[in-house]
Amino acid sequence: MKINLNTEFAASAVYSDADYNRALAIMDELREDKEAYTGWVNWPVTLPAEWMEKMKTVAEDIRGKCDRLIVIGIGGSYLGTAAVLEALGGSKEGYPELVYAGNNMSGFYHAGLKKVVDEHDVCVCVVSKSGGTMESRLAFSIIKGWMYEKYGREETAARIVAITDPHKGILREESDAEGYVTFEIPSNIGGRYSAFTPGIMFPLAVAGVDIEAFVGGAKAVQADKEYWKNEGVRYALTRYALNQQGKHIEVFEYYDPSMRLIGEWCKQLFGESEGKEGKGLFPASLTFSTDLHSMGQFLQEGTQIFFETVINVLNRDADVIVPESAGPELAGRSLNDINKMAVKGVMAAHRKADIQIVRIDVEDMTEYSLGQLLYFFMMTAAVTGKLMCIDPFNQPGVEDYKQEIRNLLGQ
Repeated sequence: MKINLNTEFAASAVYSDADYNRALAIMDELREDKEAYTGWVNWPVTLPAEWMEKMKTVAEDIRGKCDRLIVIGIGGSYLGTAAVLEALGGSKEGYPELVYAGNNMSGFYHAGLKKVVDEHDVCVCVVSKSGGTMESRLAFSIIKGWMYEKYGREETAARIVAITDPHKGILREESDAEGYVTFEIPSNIGGRYSAFTPGIMFPLAVAGVDIEAFVGGAKAVQADKEYWKNEGVRYALTRYALNQQGKHIEVFEYYDPSMRLIGEWCKQLFGESEGKEGKGLFPASLTFSTDLHSMGQFLQEGTQIFFETVINVLNRDADVIVPESAGPELAGRSLNDINKMAVKGVMAAHRKADIQIVRIDVEDMTEYSLGQLLYFFMMTAAVTGKLMCIDPFNQPGVEDYKQEIRNLLGQ
């Protein structure tokens, strides 16, 4: 099963044959990889086999040195790793736990990492194309200093893996000078479309994730052109049609807290891809049933400027049976079955309120299915952006706040 789309409750999302043909043409153009930052489109198929072997070999070496891997990066340089690993339930037993740094500038947060370095054997995976991103540069400098005190400079260098530009940048220069093991970030793949590059897959390999199955899922969905002509393209067209009708917010919803970071990954992918030139859908994410007790009222009766995208996982590999003490209505049922009733019940209630709902069915939360899901979202983000007549691969507005921070630091 590939990603299955249900638009039964999104009846107002009507699009023309011209829009459909335009979406197919956009996908064909993306596959040609002639535009800047479209290298990700064919990457699951063209990823060199020797890169996979090197990732597995180096991951095995790093696992022998540490019980904690500190992953330093921000945005697309860490969110894919964190999202996939959380959805899988964390590191496999006996494999290093992943700890994240460089995704904020909180002194309180990073001070807590000192305890990790002091009390555990640590290695570092720093992910940055340039090495100049402020959050990542600060974290790497601080953590590296603590490691020098604990291990010495030479041993610290043997515990660092840098994933960066193949030829230029601060981190590339330091890696060459210090002798870090390195992997390349392909120059034609941007951060939020980097799910199947070493920046995401290497730390996953350290944590025991089957990265071959992960990229295999992406490869299967990427190569199936018939799927994109029918099922795949409809999500991009539905999003575009609903936005044209005044729906300006897309609420990603899921019924398992282990998918929270999948929601965060979607927020970055769609927000940074589409939010420009006064256009785009604002991405939000909610964990159900938890957030129904805070946001359920607004969703049911609030301003109708949104539609809902339910990421519905059909099968999970762990469950709990409800005991007799819960009462006859619930006793003997499994929590996963009750959760499935919640999906249906909430959708039925919201449909009665005329809320437009898209449901995305995913077979399970295995590496293979997650590879399919992330690729599906990347392709639909790019196609929707193109339908909106914007460039889904740049982010010119991001530089504005960075420059203001630099100005204040300069003062």
